[in-house]
Amino acid sequence: MRVMDCMLIEIPEVDPTDGLYTVDDVLRLAPTRKYRFEVHGGVLRVMPPPAWRHQKIASRLERFFEDSGRVTCQGNGVKFDNHNFRIPDVLVLKRGAVVDEDSSVHAPDLFEILVEVVSPGTVDEDRLVKSKLYASADIPEYWLVERRPDGYVVLIGHRESDVAYSWDSEIALEELLAGGGGLG
Repeated sequence: MRVMDCMLIEIPEVDPTDGLYTVDDVLRLAPTRKYRFEVHGGVLRVMPPPAWRHQKIASRLERFFEDSGRVTCQGNGVKFDNHNFRIPDVLVLKRGAVVDEDSSVHAPDLFEILVEVVSPGTVDEDRLVKSKLYASADIPEYWLVERRPDGYVVLIGHRESDVAYSWDSEIALEELLAGGGGLG
């Protein structure tokens, strides 16, 4: 029998008036490389760190945007309201926006594009839940990177309403990174 290392996470108490977690509750959690914490609708979400391939794709996309003169970041959070905090894989600032570089939490109105590299266990979350959250926060573009049998594709959604994106562009990841499509 093999004994596995385990790590105890001290989860803060929720506000007894509404029983929901807040962004401040998440920010009080001790930093760890073993888990990422988000809050959605006041529900604490504990996720494993992204896989190697996932991070490599996010890094390549970050470089793609930066090579086209955009300002980007990975691993920072977006606070949508007191009970909704997400960590997109790549965040692209609006042109001319200024971000507090000492903060890991930012308002959604700073960003033009949020990118999620879809993992097998997050397809519905990324396509449905985050899509509505990002659209309701007036994020102009939402990019999803999905694995298909013949490779990765980038789905580009343009905000069409307060709760939806129109998925009007799709391009192979390798074609995009090679300069195809005139995107970025």
